[in-house]
Amino acid sequence: MERGDARKGGGADAAHSSARKDARARVHRPESAFGPVAFTVLSILLAGGLGLMAGGAAPLPSWRMPDFGAFSDDPFAVADPAGGDWLDRSEPTRVDIPSIGVHAPLTALDLDYRGDFEVPALWRPHEAGWFEPGPTPGEFGPTVLLGHVDTERSGPAVFYDVDRLEEGDAIEVAREDGLVVAYEVTAVESYAKERLPYEDVFGVEAVPALRLITCGGEFDRASGDYAENLVVFAAYTGHRQATEEDRDRPLNGRAHFKDRD
Repeated sequence: MERGDARKGGGADAAHSSARKDARARVHRPESAFGPVAFTVLSILLAGGLGLMAGGAAPLPSWRMPDFGAFSDDPFAVADPAGGDWLDRSEPTRVDIPSIGVHAPLTALDLDYRGDFEVPALWRPHEAGWFEPGPTPGEFGPTVLLGHVDTERSGPAVFYDVDRLEEGDAIEVAREDGLVVAYEVTAVESYAKERLPYEDVFGVEAVPALRLITCGGEFDRASGDYAENLVVFAAYTGHRQATEEDRDRPLNGRAHFKDRD
């Protein structure tokens, strides 16, 4: 179902609700849902950083990893192309999306032994992950967070409701250094997995940005996979020091999403 259809009056809302209830019967495959694009994405992230260092545009997706022999060991430790005063690197610890009740811990993810994206453990459906080779919140470029829409055991999971986000909704990501980075949703898009616009989603930007990625579309029992990836685009709006209220805010537990419809 297209996102816009779910916003047009009571009939569409009822259809959307029915579709969400039907989703309880869906079974999320245990393998990574992002595997087919992992090496391409990492190539764009890393090669995009080099392109900015050289003053050029990020190259087109490539299955071949770029060579960083002549550069720093950290391909993201490069000069900010916009000349902005962005934050230094610090690992994110949690993501808060008040409009859909998400207060989730974050775990670092990389690529697995097959070159696929790692995803959060299925037995921790309340947990999201961040793609560690990419920028951390507040650094220039897109910070990428990955989360399950559902799992076989839990039903709805941490990113079950991200398709309900709307332009202007707030997202905050807390960092290990005590800062909270704020973003505002600019778009929510669904893409067929074989047509994911890698450079739009993962390409290096001249300012900090955020992407949330999960599965979307219909679940195909024959293939054991969803037909689409749902991507939330969010723009950086600032950062602040975490308050006592931020630090005391409880995180979602494993059972938090089980009653979602």
